[in-house]
Amino acid sequence: MTSAATRGLLADMLRVLERPGPLVILPHDNPDPDAMASAVTLKYLAHRLLEKDAYIALGGIVGRAENRAMRTYLNIELVPVSEVRFTGDVQVALVDTQPGRSNNSLPEGVVPTVVIDHHPAYAAYPGVPFLDLRDAYGATSTILTEYLRESKLDVEPKIATALFYGIAAETQDLGREATAADIEASHFLYPYANKRRLAKIENARVPREYFRVFREAIDHAALYDHKVVVSLLGDVQYPDMVAEVADFLLRLEGAEWSAAIGAFNGCLYCSIRTTDRDTNAGDLLQGVLGAKSAGGHDMIAGGRIPLGLDPAERVKSACEVRTRLLTALGVDPSSGKPLA
Repeated sequence: MTSAATRGLLADMLRVLERPGPLVILPHDNPDPDAMASAVTLKYLAHRLLEKDAYIALGGIVGRAENRAMRTYLNIELVPVSEVRFTGDVQVALVDTQPGRSNNSLPEGVVPTVVIDHHPAYAAYPGVPFLDLRDAYGATSTILTEYLRESKLDVEPKIATALFYGIAAETQDLGREATAADIEASHFLYPYANKRRLAKIENARVPREYFRVFREAIDHAALYDHKVVVSLLGDVQYPDMVAEVADFLLRLEGAEWSAAIGAFNGCLYCSIRTTDRDTNAGDLLQGVLGAKSAGGHDMIAGGRIPLGLDPAERVKSACEVRTRLLTALGVDPSSGKPLA
């Protein structure tokens, strides 16, 4: 059930969206399942409850095989942000991201009408008419599930499948930072989810390049002080590969922290993961990359910084980030031993 503390928020959001004009829904630039599921559910609610035209804008790429399969099998339409008009009577909703963050394509000077996110508040947003930030939740999809339940609308299988997978992917099947709200939302959604499409998404086929990157990630990985494993990936085909490798490396026996660092489209991406529940990974990575360039939760974080064009400088930047990260963790950067 929707908690008493959050009941009525759907009505509040609808009131600020009910004026004429289209709605542009903007997730972070390279949307993961949680972001896409949240966006498509908000679009569904706006259409069914307000008869409002809504579009989901894509500021980057959908690269990971599972994410591409989710987009295909659940018919999620994404419009390149370059084709979106942010002027006139257009309203903007940010989902799974916040104003002023480097991971979204909200034009400077545009104040969103709605912001919904499960990450901590990175600033005060006094000009935003509707703000729903719940950093105690494991997924933004859980927030949208509560809106859906409050709406009393029929639960369409594709919406339920998207939300269920969004929660599962974000919390690693309710095993990472999942709360009672996330578990309740998953239990509610599962009967409505299309199990055949869900299986196709979870077991998406991957190209040969995928295995090459993982092989090289292992070749380039080193273990520091027997507890931190880091891999410098060089150039990657899509930003999500960095997060995939970080997830994979944390499975190393004895590792308490994992990190992957890779370059894509003029930016250096860094993802970190930890099993340590007493340290906030998001705060740590903000200290390494800068407050506006990173974010996350207790056990998972990511960020990006701009890179120059000189290949030597790009490698130097990656090494510098690795050194700053290891230093922040209290680990000797010279203690690394190759995994392979």
